[in-house]
Amino acid sequence: MAKEIELDEEQSFEDIGLDPRLIRALTKKGLQTPTPIQRVAIPLILEGKDVVARAKTGSGKTFAYLLPLLHKLFSGLDSGSGSNSSNVSGPTAFVLVPTRELSQQVYSEVMSLIELCRVQLKVAQLTSSMSNTELKQALSGPPDVLVSTPACVYKCLSGGLLQPKAIQESLSMLILDEADLLLSYGYEDDLRAFTAHVPRRCQCLLMSATSSDDVEKLKKLILHNPYILTLPEEDGGKDEIVPSSVDQYWISCEAQDKFLYIVALLKLDLVQKKVLLFTNTIDMGFRLKLFLEKFSIKAAVLNAELPQNSRLHIIEEFNAGLFDYLIAIDDGKTITKEQEAAGKDAEVKKSKKQRKQKLDAEFGVVRGIDFKNVYTVINFQMPPTAAGYIHRIGRTGRASNTGASVSLVSPDEMEVFEELKSTLAEHRSGEGDFIAPFPLLTKNAVESLRYRAEDQQRSVTGINVREARAQDIRNEILNSEKLTAHFRANNPRDLDLLKHDKILSKKEPPSHLRDVPEYLLDATTQEASKIVKLARAAMGNGKPSQYPSRKKRFKKNKDPLKAISTKGFKQRNKMRGKGSKKE
Repeated sequence: MAKEIELDEEQSFEDIGLDPRLIRALTKKGLQTPTPIQRVAIPLILEGKDVVARAKTGSGKTFAYLLPLLHKLFSGLDSGSGSNSSNVSGPTAFVLVPTRELSQQVYSEVMSLIELCRVQLKVAQLTSSMSNTELKQALSGPPDVLVSTPACVYKCLSGGLLQPKAIQESLSMLILDEADLLLSYGYEDDLRAFTAHVPRRCQCLLMSATSSDDVEKLKKLILHNPYILTLPEEDGGKDEIVPSSVDQYWISCEAQDKFLYIVALLKLDLVQKKVLLFTNTIDMGFRLKLFLEKFSIKAAVLNAELPQNSRLHIIEEFNAGLFDYLIAIDDGKTITKEQEAAGKDAEVKKSKKQRKQKLDAEFGVVRGIDFKNVYTVINFQMPPTAAGYIHRIGRTGRASNTGASVSLVSPDEMEVFEELKSTLAEHRSGEGDFIAPFPLLTKNAVESLRYRAEDQQRSVTGINVREARAQDIRNEILNSEKLTAHFRANNPRDLDLLKHDKILSKKEPPSHLRDVPEYLLDATTQEASKIVKLARAAMGNGKPSQYPSRKKRFKKNKDPLKAISTKGFKQRNKMRGKGSKKE
């Protein structure tokens, strides 16, 4: 059943009928009025209806299902039928998501609301890295809300940690977030095994950014006469798949010149910070990081090789504004069925050496991760599909904020680019270029940097890349495992000393490459840089950051590893010294 969303700007959370405790929690979070998808979805969910909600990134889909879920759980606690009741044998609600990063975000949002409401509810998060003992402990109670990927739920079912009878007796709400990605991430068998035990009375919700065949398949699998909610365009035009608040640009260049163009964009201050740079492979991501280090541009690399704790901390530091450049590896998991079949055939042909490395199958950066205040997305390498491009661009211009994207397109990527232009043309509204040539970078400005860029590009060899990857993994494993207890237990502020944008190259960047001399800048480039800086100041980027720098918070800037290892010796020596003075 399709339902037209009526936009009522006057409506508040009180008008929707939410629990007063939730309203107070939202007020503390600075949220006064619901978004369009929340205004329509929340009343339907409170009525017990099955709902399929399709809305763009940043539209408030997460709170559209979390708020009514918590409202119902609060009501159950008040009536004595909640998790404390003796007849509850399993989780009351499941929230299934495609990636561990999104799982962590949903878990954090639920916990923050519960803490603000001061209500006793148990929320558990399952990850594939947890041992059977840890999984059993998380499922004990049982939890009111279980946040997980489908693979972890299947692991618990097959291992006897989660009983089908408990699910059938206790499950009252099932939520599939980013439903259009769940099947493309390979969770179909896991979902089928789980949904076979979902009782018919269970309320089911599908939250998605796009409509696809996978969403239709999931609707038939678990929903019963659902309400279909789709956000209309505010301007009454076509359904734009990229927000109108995002300015899209492209630069035509040879593949080997991409490093030249990226250093020109960043060193000449022609794009707004913060910047998210996408590459298609881990090797290219580290090659780009090492190259940028030559010009004193520090960046972190977010990829599936890193431990989960490190990935989450990288995202937190980037969102907090502790560094401006993040290189994200997008391996193109959101693919068509034909591409998936072709990929499987190619996998069979890989050598044992190529198959040896295993990456985290539950990792994804294109969708789900809540990157905050990203002003510019740069496609250093074009994604293989138009859908991949759209999902990347969705990291900026969120919640009606402005943003920009710049794509570096080489001749061998023109086929993908033409497909992209056709896809955007079908969904655009109004006149004008929907993806235009980048206007601020002149040919003279690029050529003035060619000698320096090509010289440093040659110095980044394959051996450097392999060493950098290995060093980064060693650093992050140490940070993730050995220091977790230290930071969380007694020294949480020391966690800020873990810099994920540390320089990996052994040599310091040459001093003459740190700044671009004025004689290399033409008048057009200088004027363009001034425009970008003025716009940055107008948006607040020119003001002092609300987050104090590491130097202000940690004047001595001690290495936490050294501090841990030498702390006991220093105290002992200090006591000995005092003793000798007294004597």
